[in-house]
This record gives sequence, C-alpha cells and structure tokens, in this order.
Amino acid sequence: MATITPTIRLRRLGMALRDHREAAGLTLDDAAHVLMRSPSSLSRIEKGLHHLPVRDLEYILGKYGVTDPAVTGRLFDWCRNGRKKGWWQRYATDLSPEMMDFIGLEADAASIALFELILVPGLLQSEAYARALMETGPFADDPERVDRLVAVRMRRQELLQRPSPPQLRTIMDEAALRRQVGGQKLMRAQLRLLLEISVLPDVTIQVIPFTSGAHLGVASAFGILDVGDHGDLRVVTVDSLTAMSYREEESDIQAYSSTFDHLQAAALSEQDSQKLIQQLLSEL
Repeated sequence: MATITPTIRLRRLGMALRDHREAAGLTLDDAAHVLMRSPSSLSRIEKGLHHLPVRDLEYILGKYGVTDPAVTGRLFDWCRNGRKKGWWQRYATDLSPEMMDFIGLEADAASIALFELILVPGLLQSEAYARALMETGPFADDPERVDRLVAVRMRRQELLQRPSPPQLRTIMDEAALRRQVGGQKLMRAQLRLLLEISVLPDVTIQVIPFTSGAHLGVASAFGILDVGDHGDLRVVTVDSLTAMSYREEESDIQAYSSTFDHLQAAALSEQDSQKLIQQLLSEL
C-alpha cells in the first residue's frame, strides 16, 4: 500500500471516525471485525494515512450508527476533498506537502484571518515584493525556482478576485510596513497596492501602530482559516524558520481566535490604518 502524507482533512476525518467508533462502544478490533477490515487498515484510516472512497465511508458510518445529515455531510466533504488536486500540484517539486495542503485549504476557505509582525502577508504582496523576499531566502541561488515560487504566490492571490472571494481580515504590525524590503521605490509601490486592496469589499486591513506598545501577537505571525460554506473546518497555521505547522486542537484554535480578537481591538480602525499607510508612503 502506498504511503501518503496525511492532509488536514484526512486527519480530521480519521479523528472523527475514531470518535464515532468509540461512541458506538467498539474497540479497534471490534470495529475491524464488523467492517471486515484488518485492525491495521482501520488504524491507518483513523490516522489519516488512507484515503477512503465515499462509498466506504458511507458503509462505516452506517455501521457506527451515524445518521445526522449535518455530520455525515461534513465528513463526506472531507473525504471527497481529502486528496484534492489543484493548480498547485504542478509545483510539487518546489513546495512541501504542508504548503500544498495549505494552498488547497486557502482556495476553499470562506474566511481567512492573518496576523503578520514583520512582513506584508503573502496574499497582499506585490510581485516585486515577493521576488525581493525570495531572492534573499534559501533558494536565492536558484533563479528558476525563485521564479516558480513567485508564480505560486501570485496565483494564490487570484482568490481575491473571484466572484465569491473569501472574507480576508488582515492585521499587520507597523514594523511590517516600515521594513523596506527591496528598497524605497519597491516599498512605495507595495504601500500603494495595500491602499488599493484595502477598499475591496471583502478585505479588511488594520495596522497595530508602534504607539500601542507590546501586544499579544509579539511572539509570532499566524493565520486562521475557516474552510467550507459553514466553517466546518477551522485551522490555525503558524510559520517557523523551516516549516509551516498547524494547530488543530480546539483549545489551540480558541486561543488563537481570542488572540486575533485582542489584536483587532489593539489595531487602528480600517480608516485610520489607511491614513497611517498614506503617511508612511509620504515619508518614503
């Protein structure tokens, strides 16, 4: 059996099936017998390491006595989209499995909340800004790969132009706007782009000014994605030096959601944030 990298949807599906199995009073061995599967096969499913056909999922849920349409509908969606393929698959040699999983979730998100400390968020970066970052990153000595990674970032931004785009809420520390990535000319263009994007009806851009002092977001940047029409899948993403990681436990999700709310309260209003961006633009 081929080994797959578990996506967030498959992990969530597996966790849900484990919970429903336990709620039905079945051990792993009991359930394997009922489902006519080996315990190891069922264990792989519960760990998100095996992609089920929808018909198999329907059979398992029937044996577990799960009939609520709201529950089964959500699990069917996770099953159908667990190994979803999209345009990003052509960049599989350049992107980590975690990043491809993230792009797939981002493409399906109904709302996206982002907090950035020192950089403009990727969804709001100009091509020149993105390229300047890539050219100082770990792939600086591979111009062709830099070109492909910039292309990925630009392609991701197309979701903001869709007929039904996600609700994008962005909070940036003032440091992200003052850091002159690529020099003054490039930053002037980037700040003008932020002003243009800020008037889109589904985009909110707020800035936490230096005068606010210390705040809850000083530790790290993060994002919160609500995926699906009813926000059935909520995921927190945290970037580190070497990888993107996910926070999927409900307690973590609640903690980051609360932190984002506090950051919104500490930030300037949309209008005052636009004024600050204008001020910084005039200083360049």
